Amino acid sequence: MPRVTEHYGVDVVDVDMIMASLENALASTGGFCAGRSFVVGHQRLSGLGYCFSASLPPLLATAASEGLRIMDAEPERFRRLRANCKVLHVGLLEAFKGTKFEVNCSEFSPIQHVYYRDDDREVMEKKLNELVDQVSYF
Repeated sequence: MPRVTEHYGVDVVDVDMIMASLENALASTGGFCAGRSFVVGHQRLSGLGYCFSASLPPLLATAASEGLRIMDAEPERFRRLRANCKVLHVGLLEAFKGTKFEVNCSEFSPIQHVYYRDDDREVMEKKLNELVDQVSYF
């Protein structure tokens, strides 16, 4: 599976910092930052001390490790996710064609951002709330 730099055709040596969070995809907390020494040094000096000294609770570390193990063992999950994301993205684009609704995000993202373009903020909020009411099942 290509990493983000490979996906966008960027050489990793041209990237000053790479960050990742364990919070969303792995249902844990924490994350990491890796990068060039001058950037990481600035982050250490400017960041809050507890960010670099607090350890991850064992339960959350285990959850993150198991999530990574599953991701490695079952790459078909990502193929299904990408296919489902594309179906959702294309469906939203088609459904909103000819309206003031816009979908402005990648077809690969499971999170689809929907905008309603109107000069009247109250109209925008009303239309977006109506849309949420139509698609909310929970």
